[in-house]
Amino acid sequence: MHDDPSACYAALRARDLSADGRFFTCVVTTGIYCRPVCPARPPLQKNCRFVATAAEAAAAGFRACKRCRPDSVPGSPAWLGSAGSVRRALALIDRGALDADGDAAVEALGDRLGLGGRQVRRLFARHVGAPPVAVAQARRLAVAAGLIDAGTMPLGQVALAAGFGSIRRFNELYRSVHGETPADRRRRSLKGLVMQLTLSRYDAPVGELLVVTDSDNRLRALDFADFEARMRTLLTRHYGAVALSEGRLADDIAGALDAYFSGDVAALDSLAVATGGSDFQRNVWAALRRIPAGTTTGYGVLAASLGKPGAARAVGLANGANPIGIVVPCHRVIGASGALTGYAGGVERKRWLLRHEGAI
Repeated sequence: MHDDPSACYAALRARDLSADGRFFTCVVTTGIYCRPVCPARPPLQKNCRFVATAAEAAAAGFRACKRCRPDSVPGSPAWLGSAGSVRRALALIDRGALDADGDAAVEALGDRLGLGGRQVRRLFARHVGAPPVAVAQARRLAVAAGLIDAGTMPLGQVALAAGFGSIRRFNELYRSVHGETPADRRRRSLKGLVMQLTLSRYDAPVGELLVVTDSDNRLRALDFADFEARMRTLLTRHYGAVALSEGRLADDIAGALDAYFSGDVAALDSLAVATGGSDFQRNVWAALRRIPAGTTTGYGVLAASLGKPGAARAVGLANGANPIGIVVPCHRVIGASGALTGYAGGVERKRWLLRHEGAI
């Protein structure tokens, strides 16, 4: 990759994680060499020289950057840097480190990491795209959802067991994310009420598609048949108890898919969709639908369009959790270097879709 300066500089500008370790940037004006994910401001392209290894940069007389530590062992704490601190913070949050909301809890988390609270917030904004308190709240809500569905614990105890210090706060947050109160979900569970969805099948050139719609004919999921188990897991995670009944695909959806695979690559744009997920995930998925067919974008560019220029990794995670493939076109997001990177349906399918749309 180092022999393509344009691709290297694009990856450097986007701090593309997929390019980390594939080349190093030597800055002739400072005499320093860096990794493509270095948090420092990118130098001008005319001042950059790209090499394949850190040893090559050192042999040319360049010094290792003290911020991104390109001379360290890949995977070591020095190499992981701030990303490693975030990973440790997430592990502590999973163990309840932020069960008490507020600034004091974030400061205490920072103390355990050897960081200040303000630095912890900055790292989460850059790497996760959400404040640490929001991440902790999402974890508590997931725990609460499982306890509600179990049906053996009063809701007040559910709130406390999930880590909420206030039942009122638990009810407010749960309703804002799930669109129903914890009591509503418990009643559905106890009465055997489940979300009724229709599962249809469509034979596409890239494989059989599973199409899930609700009673209003809105798409709730679209996935490849060989990933049916994953699709069912995502539906349960978002909606709780779900019943999928096999049924005929609605004419408007079938017609749009026919048109798309026949060459009208904008035919899916008008289909109605409805998703669960967090506010951030839904914002990412909405942004995906604004990427025109026949074009691609990068994770960093997409993050910047959402007003979160440092959240490329969080955008990538939301992209991977997209429940409505093709219609919500996560396949149009590629690495800054032009690499197709991962795709839940497989990279070959991603390549086929982009070629079909005329993007590659």
